[in-house]
Amino acid sequence: MHSAKAKPHLSLGSRTGRSYVSVRLSRRAAWNTFFVVCAIALIAFASVWGGKKLFGKPAGAIGTKYELQPGPWGEITAQPILLEAPTSLISPNFQLGDGRWYFAARTPDDVAKFLRDAGLTSEQIARLVPNLQQVPSANGLLSVAPPEDLVRSLSEDVRSRLYDKLAAIPQNFAQVEPFRTTALHLDAWLDERKLPPDLIAEVKSLMWHRGSGLFFSDYNIVAAKITSPALKVDLVKQLTHKSSVILTLHVPAGDKIDQLVDYYGVHDRRDKVEPLLKGLAEAGGGNIGVANMLPAFPRVRLYRFPDPLPGKDISPDCHWSSFNFFGRGLPDDGLNDPAYVGTVLRDQYQPVVGHPQFGDVVLLTLPGGSSIHSAVYIADNIVFTKNGPSLAAPFIFSTTEDMLAFYPNSESIVLAYFRLKNP
Repeated sequence: MHSAKAKPHLSLGSRTGRSYVSVRLSRRAAWNTFFVVCAIALIAFASVWGGKKLFGKPAGAIGTKYELQPGPWGEITAQPILLEAPTSLISPNFQLGDGRWYFAARTPDDVAKFLRDAGLTSEQIARLVPNLQQVPSANGLLSVAPPEDLVRSLSEDVRSRLYDKLAAIPQNFAQVEPFRTTALHLDAWLDERKLPPDLIAEVKSLMWHRGSGLFFSDYNIVAAKITSPALKVDLVKQLTHKSSVILTLHVPAGDKIDQLVDYYGVHDRRDKVEPLLKGLAEAGGGNIGVANMLPAFPRVRLYRFPDPLPGKDISPDCHWSSFNFFGRGLPDDGLNDPAYVGTVLRDQYQPVVGHPQFGDVVLLTLPGGSSIHSAVYIADNIVFTKNGPSLAAPFIFSTTEDMLAFYPNSESIVLAYFRLKNP
C-alpha cells in the first residue's frame, strides 16, 4: 500500500493554469516563522528607538518641536530657533573688552590669593603678578594683560572659576558680557556648515561654564589670528546667536474658547483677542502664533533687535521691556531709570498669590533681595524678555532655563512674580 504523496510546501501553479503563490507550513514551522517575524520587528523597533536616542536631537534643541505642559494657556507647540544679529551691527574690527584682567585689590599679594583661589598654579601666578599695574584714577584696582599661551593653557574648570570671579568686577567687560549659549544649543550656535572645523574647535577650547550656561570671553585672541575680514564677520554672527522659541497655539473647533479668552484677555484685553480666537474656532479650529495674543508693545518688537537710545550705543534694558508690556501709545521711557521702575513696581503692581498668569512681571531676585533682571510671564516655562541693554540682544520668547543660564548665581536666583493691579 502506497502512502499519499506529500503536498509541496511552496507551489507556483494551479489547476486553472493561473499563477498564484501557495505556502503550506507545518504547525512547528508556522510558530517558528511567527517568532522570527516578531524578533525582526522588535530588533527594528529597538534600532529606530536607539538611533533616535543616540543620534537624534534632544527635546528643546534647535531643529525640534515639543509641546508645552497643559494649562489655561491652551495647547502650545514650541519650536526652538536661533536669532542672528543684523549685519549692520557687526564689524570685522569688533573687540570684546581690552584684553586685560582687572582685580579689585590693593596689593600684588591680594591678586596672588585671588588667582590661587581660582585654581591657577604657582608658575602661572608668577608670570602675572610681577606685571600688575595700578589702574589710573581707580584706587584699589590693579590690572594685567595675560600672555596668550597662559590663557590657552587654562583648563575649562580653572577658566570657569577665574572668569566667574572676574565677572564680579565691572571693568572685566569680556567676562561680564561674554558671548553666551547653553550645551543644548552649542552645535547650532557654532554651525559647522558656516565656520571651519578648526575654528570651531578653537572657540570650544576657550569656553567656560557657569551653571547650565556656556560662555566665550577670549574672542580677541582668536580673532587676532584671522586674516579674513569676512570670516571674522561670520564668526561674530555665529557667536551673537540668541536662542528663542516660536510658539504656536492650537485653537479647537467650536465655541469652547472661553478659557483661552480669559487667559490672554487679562487687563481689559478681551476685545483684542476674542474676535480672532472665536473666528478661528468657528472656522473649524486651527493653529495661530501666540505672538497674535500679545499687546501692541511686545507684538511689534518680538524677535527683533532694538534701536539704540538717542546718542548712545546701547538700547533700553529688561525693565523698560517688561514694565511697558501692557502700555498703550508711546513707551514710558522713564522706565530706563531704576529708581522710577521701583516706584512703578510698588505703586502699580502686587505680588502674585498662586500660579502666575499671562502678563505677570517676573523678577530674578538674589537671596539678598536685589533684582538683577525682569521678564514677562507667557505660559508654562516661557517668558517675554530682553536680556540686557546690548543692541545685539533682541526681544524674544525664551524658556526660563535659557534665561537663567545667562546670569551669575543662577542656582540661587528666586523667581518672584508681580501682577499689574486692576484699573
